[in-house]
Amino acid sequence: MYSKPPSFIDELNCNRHIVLFYEDVKEAQKIQFRFIRNGLLKGENCIYITHDNDIALIENDMRTYGIDVYNYYKKGLLHIHNVPNLFSHPRGIIEAAHEFIKTMFCGLKPPFRVVGNSIDIVETKEHVESNITMERIFHSEFHQFNGIVMCHYNVNKNLSNTQGKWIEGILKNHHSAICVTASGQGIAFDMN
Repeated sequence: MYSKPPSFIDELNCNRHIVLFYEDVKEAQKIQFRFIRNGLLKGENCIYITHDNDIALIENDMRTYGIDVYNYYKKGLLHIHNVPNLFSHPRGIIEAAHEFIKTMFCGLKPPFRVVGNSIDIVETKEHVESNITMERIFHSEFHQFNGIVMCHYNVNKNLSNTQGKWIEGILKNHHSAICVTASGQGIAFDMN
């Protein structure tokens, strides 16, 4: 069954691993922030992961969307984290991701809502392979996670000459997908 992204986001109420493909950052943020806001309103711990070092900019964008950032920080429900460069870790990207995830969830109680990705730009074969491996590992362990995760990918910043390997790997390792164009049109659907 297909739905419009806002309706799909509003109806989420169980553990799901979702992928959001988008062309325009502002259109993607509308979906991401709606997802976060819905969780905050339910009293869930909401985590936004960014590769942009300017957390104040993310906070401002959330405020513009109508999220009371200060209030949810004060309640301990909103958490914004910068992802370190996982490729620079001495024990490899998988170990780096495990350490980051452990730190990010330290002291928090489920249910969780998470928006983010561990690799922001997938431009090389190494990025593609690492990204697919990380998504596969996380998805295979998802039954242990108590919450909803939205991984997001800007299709304009990702390697397109993988003969479909990258997109196939991403879709295989998520329960649902949302696709949003630069004009804000979109579709959402469950894959299993």
